[in-house]
Amino acid sequence: MNPIPDFILEMREMIGHHPLWLPGVTAVITRGDGHVLLVKRSDNGAWTPVTGIVDPEEEPATTAAREALEETGVVISVDRLAATTVLPEFTFDNGDRAAFLDLTFACTWLSGEAYVADDESTEVRWWPIDDLPPMSEHMASRIDAGLSKEREARFVRPPGSTPVPPRPETFRPDRPVLGVDACTAGWVGVLVGPEGRPTVHVADSITTLMALVRESAAPAVVAIDIPIGLPDSGGRRADAEARRELVGKGSSVFPTLTRSAYRAESYEEARAANLAATGGDASASAQAYALRRKILEVDDWVRSAPGTEVIEVHPELSFARMAGSPLLVSKKDSAGVQARRDALRSQGLTAPAWFRGSGFAEDDLLDACASAWTAARHDCGDSESFPAEPETFSDGIPAAIRV
Repeated sequence: MNPIPDFILEMREMIGHHPLWLPGVTAVITRGDGHVLLVKRSDNGAWTPVTGIVDPEEEPATTAAREALEETGVVISVDRLAATTVLPEFTFDNGDRAAFLDLTFACTWLSGEAYVADDESTEVRWWPIDDLPPMSEHMASRIDAGLSKEREARFVRPPGSTPVPPRPETFRPDRPVLGVDACTAGWVGVLVGPEGRPTVHVADSITTLMALVRESAAPAVVAIDIPIGLPDSGGRRADAEARRELVGKGSSVFPTLTRSAYRAESYEEARAANLAATGGDASASAQAYALRRKILEVDDWVRSAPGTEVIEVHPELSFARMAGSPLLVSKKDSAGVQARRDALRSQGLTAPAWFRGSGFAEDDLLDACASAWTAARHDCGDSESFPAEPETFSDGIPAAIRV
């Protein structure tokens, strides 16, 4: 589209008609109302996006912005590289031969009234994206790349290379949701909203955590990895069904003790209370009783009408749904951490970075992310319930694990 740059004329004096290898740019310019800016070339009457040749030592993105201003009088932002394409060698009417490497950029109009600003075009016009004029296949493909929401630039892969599977769309819940897991500092929460950027919040109590989170957003659903709904005289169906789902990983679901056991002030008293409440059928494991303080904290919080929907989750069950089967590798090992990050990434959720001294372990952070994933599923009506019909005990709180 440009007049022939001086540096090309100088090269032609030295090499004659021999082929030149030239870098060029295409600017696919949109303005947020479903229109794209095109120019009608004066040499052949074809409608195209803004194009141009990169000057020596010029950054290609700078070329795109410069060409847009010189050809159409508009100021643009150059947002991302959309595609790279090598065009077949072309012979001009005067016999000059050239091949072009095109770099197509997705751009956004910032200011300026579009008009014919040089003699390289006869018309400049904003066209509706769904009603573009006829144009060559390679120009249409550049517009398609520039209009796409893809993060990576399109390019032709070498013959025999293994295609990379497409990256899933970024995890964007319709409404903000919060996933919560217990940790050394107290509680760690991962908040994710429609913008798709998970943020991490830490507090020593669940009520403080919620107050901290609500400074940013009001979660529609809070999913927490802690038993909700405590039995009076036996085990919970939620725990039993979750264990059956987690083949090879069932031991990660601790049995929930009775309410009287959790109210006991010592482990010995809890064992006696659980035996009495279950008619001698079940004692109390030390692991289950170790969660006593946090279970009672959440129990009090849920019974206080916290102002949002609260559901119980088990992260291992959530990870199993993401991955298609239970993740048998330990969540404490590096391989287990990677497997869980990969499972989250497969759902478009990139877990935040973790560093030592943050008050929570990396597996706590990933469990909170998995809980947030289930919270979003629940909010849009896609979650499963174990059991399908939640149990209700004397506390009146439905007891079910969601995934």
